[in-house]
Amino acid sequence: LAFKGPHSLAFKGPHSMLHATNPVIEPGRRDVCSLFGLATLALLPHRAYAGDEEYKDFATKVSSKLLTSAEMAAESRDALATVDWGAPKVTGLSTEEMAKRIDAGLRRECWFVTGRSLPELFSNSFTFSDPQVSLNGIEEYSRGVRSFYKQGSAVGEIVCTAATASDTITVVWRNYGTVNIGPGFDLAPYLVTTILKTSASDGGLIVKQED
Repeated sequence: LAFKGPHSLAFKGPHSMLHATNPVIEPGRRDVCSLFGLATLALLPHRAYAGDEEYKDFATKVSSKLLTSAEMAAESRDALATVDWGAPKVTGLSTEEMAKRIDAGLRRECWFVTGRSLPELFSNSFTFSDPQVSLNGIEEYSRGVRSFYKQGSAVGEIVCTAATASDTITVVWRNYGTVNIGPGFDLAPYLVTTILKTSASDGGLIVKQED
């Protein structure tokens, strides 16, 4: 792989793919985890807390330990101290109403990066998964992304949010900046599609997220 800086990229509108001006593969989030996972096996910091993660390949399990060092976990606890994880749940919303709340909240602060989520919109049975990691609970997810991204450098920009089925909200967002792996690593801008599933039997709350 050859990793070049942001000057080798060009946007062609918010809904277009990124194109490199040179024949170079720009690293995404999964590529970064896999790249550093095995290389840093002997340098893993102690895990600060035992989360309920399920890793889908060995390299991601190894590299994930870099994201939960004592220093980063402490920063996450302090920064998220004002988030009310036990807030009363907001039930009875339609999927369209939930989509509007999600969109407004993410545009105020993109918790996909900062971890400062809105627990009142998420079921106690909430689960998250992407191609590499699965975990349970909105707090665990929030602390995980807070530790993954270098705060103040990493960016999440909402492109659009919509109710796309009776139990589905789709969020398209742009992600770039630095992640806390090794000495830090820059992600080239790319688009993420996040699928949020609601459950009528759980009061219309969000029960599942897939990136």
